[in-house]
Amino acid sequence: MRKISIGIMGSYTIDEIHENNMTYEKAGGSPIYSSLGVYIAGGEPHVYSIKGEDFKFELPDYIKEDFIINIKNNLRFEIIINNGKRTLKLKSPGSKIDFNKVSLGNIDGLIINPVCNEIDLDQINVLNIPLAVDFQGIVRKCETDKEITYKEINYIPYKPNYMVAHANIEEKNNGKLDIKKLLDAGFKEIIISYGDLGFEIYNKNRILKETIENRGNYEVGNGDFLLGFYFTLRVKGVKIEEAARLSKLASQKFSIYGPNIQPLLS
Repeated sequence: MRKISIGIMGSYTIDEIHENNMTYEKAGGSPIYSSLGVYIAGGEPHVYSIKGEDFKFELPDYIKEDFIINIKNNLRFEIIINNGKRTLKLKSPGSKIDFNKVSLGNIDGLIINPVCNEIDLDQINVLNIPLAVDFQGIVRKCETDKEITYKEINYIPYKPNYMVAHANIEEKNNGKLDIKKLLDAGFKEIIISYGDLGFEIYNKNRILKETIENRGNYEVGNGDFLLGFYFTLRVKGVKIEEAARLSKLASQKFSIYGPNIQPLLS
């Protein structure tokens, strides 16, 4: 039986991480963390992204790169983690993804997950598959050598095949993302995450709440992982209640083990 194939569109990042008096670089961005969520949920991740000549990291075998824009300098962040709080600064900007030039493969769903405004939702014109959107890179205001701030989102183009939206509570509040407006734009389910407290899933009829009971210290990519995992289950036909429950369990393990979660779930 063919695995569910899920596309992930967004930039790779080089993350300069400062934590516990240590500094190191690692690969990041939605292609890394949403792909991991897709993979752990039993799907096959297909990446549509941007990569700089300075991106020298080896990628996991399960990531399939269907479309890559090659540029000179990769999008780069400085991430300072201190006492569970994260400060994010843009060090080097990336490039736009022109959706009209992207050739999508045979995928069953697509996650639109920009990092810093590199994707225009107005360009997304594929209607035959369900879509998920992470609003983190849409509400962000990205300026080189400055800490990431937020901008208010006044317009979201309607699409009938929107399935899942995701934002954390900071992005929702600072971007003025209204649940009703997201539902009116076509989204069937909206995930709002609250860090180590858990997340809520809204639809037109109710709110599901999932409380995190056992959380680790892995602080980068949690929302991307959650969206990739949950969306894959929903595309596979898993009911919303069960998808929410399993997503909580997977999110807890990701926060503890990070990328080493692979052998822990089947």
